[in-house]
Amino acid sequence: MALRTGLAVLTVLVKHICRLLTTYRPAMDQVIAAAVAGSLITSVQAGILATWLDGAQTACDILRIVTGY
Repeated sequence: MALRTGLAVLTVLVKHICRLLTTYRPAMDQVIAAAVAGSLITSVQAGILATWLDGAQTACDILRIVTGY
């Protein structure tokens, strides 16, 4: 009997997030750049956010390999 771990649900959720990230990342980058230009966030904060988004994209790439999606 398979254990219910929520992994299937999490995989579907992550797959959706990865698709959104792939589709909207260029627009996200523009918004981040505009936020820096408008002094809403610092360039350090923008760098942290970019690093986080890059990490999320890398995790998506790895999950595609592991799950076959």
